[in-house]
Amino acid sequence: MTRIKIGPSSKIPPGTIAEINVQSKIFAVANVSGEFYAIDGVCSHQNGRLGDGKLKDYVVKCPRHGSEFDVRTGKNLKGPWIPFGKATDLKAYKVSKEGEDLYVET
Repeated sequence: MTRIKIGPSSKIPPGTIAEINVQSKIFAVANVSGEFYAIDGVCSHQNGRLGDGKLKDYVVKCPRHGSEFDVRTGKNLKGPWIPFGKATDLKAYKVSKEGEDLYVET
């Protein structure tokens, strides 16, 4: 397992999600009531950027076609309607905080 520094926690206020690009990897990092979660940052349906999506509680909605994912697990909760096809689950990553810095384990 590799631990990657993704930046200061202050850049992701509670109730928001942000796109973080590090080491050729795109993460969507969410802050839900002070707890941080990370999933793959690109929707498995048609590559929408989840960091640009809307976060409600533990669910991020893709800005392209509305697929919804649980930021704790990466599980696809709702895919777009046919004929677009359904999104699949994303990978979830453990996030740790040291001081003000956030780290993702890949």
